[in-house]
Amino acid sequence: MIAKNLRILLVETSDADAQRTLSKLTQAGYRLQHRLVDNARDMKTALSNDTFDIVLCSYDPPGFGGLPALELMQESGVDIPFLFLSHDLREETIIHTMQRGADDYIFKGSLNRLSSSIEHNLREARIRREHRAAQLALQENQLRLQAFIADLPGMAYQMLQHADGHVTFPYVSEGSQALLGTGAQDLTHVSSLFEALLHPDDLASYRKSMQASAKNLTFWNWEGRILTQPDNEIKWINIRCSPRRTEQGILWEGIVFNITQSKLAEFEIRNSKAQLRELSSHIQEVREQERISIAREIHDDMGSTLTAIKLDIAWLAGRLADHPALADKARSIEVLVDKCSAAARNISHSLRPSALDTFGIAAAIESEADEFERRTGISCVFGYDTEIDDVPPDISIALFRIFQETLANIIKHAHASEVEVSMRDGEDGIELTVRDNGCGITATDRVKPRSFGLRGIRERVEYFGGRVSIESQPGQGTRVSVLVPRDKTRPVMDELLAQQKLF
Repeated sequence: MIAKNLRILLVETSDADAQRTLSKLTQAGYRLQHRLVDNARDMKTALSNDTFDIVLCSYDPPGFGGLPALELMQESGVDIPFLFLSHDLREETIIHTMQRGADDYIFKGSLNRLSSSIEHNLREARIRREHRAAQLALQENQLRLQAFIADLPGMAYQMLQHADGHVTFPYVSEGSQALLGTGAQDLTHVSSLFEALLHPDDLASYRKSMQASAKNLTFWNWEGRILTQPDNEIKWINIRCSPRRTEQGILWEGIVFNITQSKLAEFEIRNSKAQLRELSSHIQEVREQERISIAREIHDDMGSTLTAIKLDIAWLAGRLADHPALADKARSIEVLVDKCSAAARNISHSLRPSALDTFGIAAAIESEADEFERRTGISCVFGYDTEIDDVPPDISIALFRIFQETLANIIKHAHASEVEVSMRDGEDGIELTVRDNGCGITATDRVKPRSFGLRGIRERVEYFGGRVSIESQPGQGTRVSVLVPRDKTRPVMDELLAQQKLF
């Protein structure tokens, strides 16, 4: 048997009884450390200076011991088992000592029960200590939780949906007053107050998201507006909670955050982006008008001037037949004039293709595709719906510029040998698709800060409320598809007006 260490404070005035007690415990297998005291002062000193597992105290007069020793230990605050040892077996004495707080009463004439009583009371004392430690830890955690909840920018709560569908709030933190303008007790007593605070335009989405969370027991994350008391101030809140099924119904536990400031910042950013898109589109329109003006001047003024010069040179060359050297010079000048005329036509076409204004977007793209194939040697096949007509001018020029930008990207990056172009007029709008068999675009290339080509395409399409789709795999080519609605309304301005109504 393995000896057990036992630290004993023995309160005994009889040396013989003390010796019998210690001997009995040694025989039971204990390795003892003990201190023997026989007066109140020594006992008090021992309890203050030393640590003991148990107190064994004599209940036999005369001398110090009995209830005064028990009271002294109780006053000291030491919490260890206290056992009386006595030759007195009167029932009323035993009952009286146990009522006063003793843990056991052992007959000195037979100490056979002493070892088992010590083990039992040591075990009980250990359980009491562990229970107290757990209680203290629980209280500390509760204090931390309360402090955490008090510092939240919102409120913590429990919401219970009963079997009949009505909702109650078993718990609401004090943060409800600052967030909702309603006290926690008011909300727990009258649960309908919460839905009454919801903005009428957001009530339906709130109920729909709650029922979806209850049906599937999924995390509930909802954003919406409330009208706080008493001045109907609009605030944005975010509900984040987890449901679980209980005997009473579906119980959500979570937090309601005040996200008004972040929403304001979000709307401000969206407003700025919308204004930038509007400005960018305006710049594009101004640029197109400037291109039209320059192209017209080149075509009308410079073109007519070069034609007149060519006619004059031809007239002059006809009169220099007798002067071969001068005739050759005149023909050389005529060739230069032809080159200038061709350059003027190319510049005019790049600024504003005449086919776009004369024959429409389909003819302009077809002409551009033919010119691309002639210039680069890359096969470019174009197909389109014959029903495409009456496309608004601003949409036509946007599609044409998008097509030009796509061809420019193919020349710079794709290393393609074939390009397929299609355009169709559907219910949602006009769709232009350009597909090549080049090296493809990586995901990193798409988000490069200086990818102005792709960014310009997206901005042009977003301005009209359209969509852009870019599909590509390395080595498998790229497919760029844009859809532009025929509706000429400006979604950017509609977005700005909608945001102004949110507050």
